[in-house]
Amino acid sequence: MKKDKLNICLSVVSIFLILLVVACGSKKEDAKVGNHPPEIHELSLLPLNPTIQSEITVRILASDKDGDPLSYRVKWFVNGKEIGEGMSLKYEEAKKGDRVSAEVTPYDGKEWGKPKKTGEVKIGGLPPKIISLKISPESLFATTPLVTVNAMVEDPDNDTVQLFVHWLVNDQVIPDTSNTLELKKFNLKKNDVITGAAFAWDGEFKSEPFTFELHIANSAPVLSADIDSVKASSESLYYQIPISDPDGDRLTFELLKAPSSVFIDKNTGVIYGSAGDVNTFEILVRAKDPDGAYLDAKFTMTAP
Repeated sequence: MKKDKLNICLSVVSIFLILLVVACGSKKEDAKVGNHPPEIHELSLLPLNPTIQSEITVRILASDKDGDPLSYRVKWFVNGKEIGEGMSLKYEEAKKGDRVSAEVTPYDGKEWGKPKKTGEVKIGGLPPKIISLKISPESLFATTPLVTVNAMVEDPDNDTVQLFVHWLVNDQVIPDTSNTLELKKFNLKKNDVITGAAFAWDGEFKSEPFTFELHIANSAPVLSADIDSVKASSESLYYQIPISDPDGDRLTFELLKAPSSVFIDKNTGVIYGSAGDVNTFEILVRAKDPDGAYLDAKFTMTAP
């Protein structure tokens, strides 16, 4: 009987020891499993070719063995200097040529993973933009010797820019990219058309073309000789007024001021008649073209 009781006691002790070993082993296993820190696999910066106006973001490929949701701490660097944190970068002080990179550290809510750095992207330039053009002179005539185009240009990178112009004169392409065009060699006439496309160049980028169109305007009659005093017989006048039209238009003439016996041929501009005993007198002539442009010219007629 005593022997049976002893056996029962030994069995109970054995079971207790087994349970204790199992419990201890289970605790050791639980301690061994624990939390796994998150891990970053791949990083890249977008856009690949940013400009000073770009917002740069980081693309993150990461995982967590425990399936925990992840968040990230992102530090940004410009030219190797830390300038801030956040999931994206919009750097107002960025300049063309600056190098941008980021450092990303993952977090699973319990533990920070190892930080990882991205490669660098370089801030590229932006093209200049033509805001407006100034044409000199503002009105062009058949007698205008040259025309010059100047522009108001905006360059985001503050680069030095040059202005070029592609010219087209009466559908003829001119192999000249200067902002000045000599007109006299084209024998232009009234209503001829000049078109152009101006663009600004900063040494790296070219602006969008700024197109324009110029028209050769009607020219007023002009004095074909620099004369204001004419030697002529007052008794028998015959004088061809030296007024012509640059466009070759036919002119009509009229006397605005003259002695009553002095006349003008309205089609030819010839002064004729007699001033009698008056040896010196003035005449005022108006020459007009078909478009209404006119010239008033004053002449002093004196006896030879």
